[in-house]
Amino acid sequence: MENPGNDATTERRLPGPDRRQRPTPMLSRFTFFGGRRKAGRRVGETENIFVDVYSPLLVVLLLVFFTLTVVDSVSTLVYLGKGGQELNPIAQWMIDQGSLFFVTWKGVLSGLCLVFVMLHKNFKPARIAIGVGFTFYTLLGLYHLVLQIMAL
Repeated sequence: MENPGNDATTERRLPGPDRRQRPTPMLSRFTFFGGRRKAGRRVGETENIFVDVYSPLLVVLLLVFFTLTVVDSVSTLVYLGKGGQELNPIAQWMIDQGSLFFVTWKGVLSGLCLVFVMLHKNFKPARIAIGVGFTFYTLLGLYHLVLQIMAL
């Protein structure tokens, strides 16, 4: 007498639709906690896919990027306090609302953009955005440093 539970061909899935029939969504219950997928499901599947798990290097890079945006906003306020001028009209409007408003909302907007880019890490435009943005904010940080030195 055969035991169907031990047969390798016995179907052990739960009833219902096969979740593997559709691609991983951009946001799911596994996006930030408990995911397992670091790469595509099928061999060669590496581009234009969403995954559940993000590399620690990417997370660190995006945290550094976020830190650069906050340093930029604080440096802008310090520079303006020494008589400098803000050339970006949107940033100037935010500064006019108050320093805390400016730093908070620039941080919130930057953080949301970085989360969006992280979710799309396997899409070429997102990788380009990370590189361009990181380079921009690094150069901007150096520019702020030069302005601070010149203002002494």
